[in-house]
Amino acid sequence: MSVHDEDENENGEMSIIDNNLEMNNEDNGGGMEVEEEDDEPFTIIRNETDDTVKKKKYLYRLPEWMSTNAVLFNAGDLTNDDVDDQNEIEQLEYIDNDICSILVNDLSIRRLFPVQKQLIPYIIKQSKTITCVPPSDICVSSPTGTGKTLTYVIPLLQCIRHRITKSIQILIILPVQDLAEQVFNVISVFTKKLNLNAALICGGKYSFEFEQNLLLKKQLDGTYTCPVDIVVCTPGRLVEHLTKTHGFNLEHLRYLVIDEADRIIDEFKQDWLQILESSIFTRIHTNRIHPKDFQPSMMSLGNMRQNSYQKLLFSATLTHNPEILQQLNLFRPILFSDNKRTSSAVSVPSNLKEYYLVCNILYKPLTVAYLIQNQLHSERIIIFVHSKNDVNRLYSLLKILLPDQTKLTFISRHLNMKKIQTRLNLFENGQIQIIVCSDIMARGIDISNIDCVILYDLPRNIRTYIHRVGRTARAGKHGTSLTLVEKERLNLFRLNIKSKRGKKLKYMNVTKENYEHMFNDYQQALETFSQQQQHSSKKTRQKRHT
Repeated sequence: MSVHDEDENENGEMSIIDNNLEMNNEDNGGGMEVEEEDDEPFTIIRNETDDTVKKKKYLYRLPEWMSTNAVLFNAGDLTNDDVDDQNEIEQLEYIDNDICSILVNDLSIRRLFPVQKQLIPYIIKQSKTITCVPPSDICVSSPTGTGKTLTYVIPLLQCIRHRITKSIQILIILPVQDLAEQVFNVISVFTKKLNLNAALICGGKYSFEFEQNLLLKKQLDGTYTCPVDIVVCTPGRLVEHLTKTHGFNLEHLRYLVIDEADRIIDEFKQDWLQILESSIFTRIHTNRIHPKDFQPSMMSLGNMRQNSYQKLLFSATLTHNPEILQQLNLFRPILFSDNKRTSSAVSVPSNLKEYYLVCNILYKPLTVAYLIQNQLHSERIIIFVHSKNDVNRLYSLLKILLPDQTKLTFISRHLNMKKIQTRLNLFENGQIQIIVCSDIMARGIDISNIDCVILYDLPRNIRTYIHRVGRTARAGKHGTSLTLVEKERLNLFRLNIKSKRGKKLKYMNVTKENYEHMFNDYQQALETFSQQQQHSSKKTRQKRHT
């Protein structure tokens, strides 16, 4: 096996593979869907006299706040060995002492990461600034695993802890329940000691009525009070409460955090945001003014801060499409971004080593087994596949192919959260070495010490790629990613992934000769798996008839 910087070696690998083998794409859904990218930072000047231009999709110039006015930082500067006394948590004067104590004693954090060093003092200083102008919204584009959650949790909790009105002041939106629970758990470490209350509103194990009781307390006079300062929720659940929970309102909201912003933009559009803003700015008993409609003569210095709220967007792959950004109604936004970002605003930690290899679809499970036994050894590995059926197939084959002492498990959407968490805990504690999983873990889930990520199926776009490889090389640690590319999809890979990563994504040359000594074992594994499937199908049919 060898590693190369240049793509020309791909053809050498392809000539070795037996081209006479019949390709079976049924398990992989046929040809890969090509998704149109939102991130298009170029300019095309329209010629009204040219009829052909109507058939083209227009591209746009980046907004000035994203191109020339961005605040840059080096997100790759994450090494834990680099001791800087001035960066020690206890030495930071702008963070309250008891919050510093929680960071050090409860979370074992002794230094801030680059994105945190930029944003935390900025947000705290901004909150103390008295001005007629509403605060500028903040967009943060930083690689996965660089501490984005604490980047907003620390300053925002400090900013509201001395609030006078007991009401919802921070609203944190995440795309899925898993991520909402993770962020809520982090916040809970602080709220217990800062006299603040947080609520998790995302469905799942809690009923809608239970959540209503968390959000509101009915008084003797029939009015409602809110005992909660921070709400962590998903967009859909938020809309349910805004439309169905009598008395629920956000009229005192100060901060709206949109975490994993690109996924929320892609999957939910912005209907939830329109409902949210409509609820805030059209409520009868509030005099709040939308920042877009702000005029200096409207507000006095004394009440400006109480009559507007600030948006904070966080993502590893922040869109550059101005039409999409416009839907978010950002007010004079400021971008904080990794200074190594590409034109499409994608970035990964500098301590991540990225590789890809070209393989035959028939030998993909065998290739993975070979890599685990001969290259990755005892490393802790996450393997991403597209579907639940593929998870089951690859897990079953690896269980047969790998030595008995290799501990592996699988995770997919059909498992309940309790089983998923149990398996994640076993993995994090070192009792399991390998997890085969679907996209359930592709974003945001923070597991320490993942050594390697294998992308068994080719990601559909660069965003999916970034979020999958971002499960490793987190918090300043080193990591490796391996992407398996079927030779039929090599052009799509070059177009959607390789062109965005350049020479950082290196070619690994693995040929049939490397794993041909495993062919007999592989054939037996395929036969065993086929028998297992037939037996499982037979049991299923018998259950249906009983």
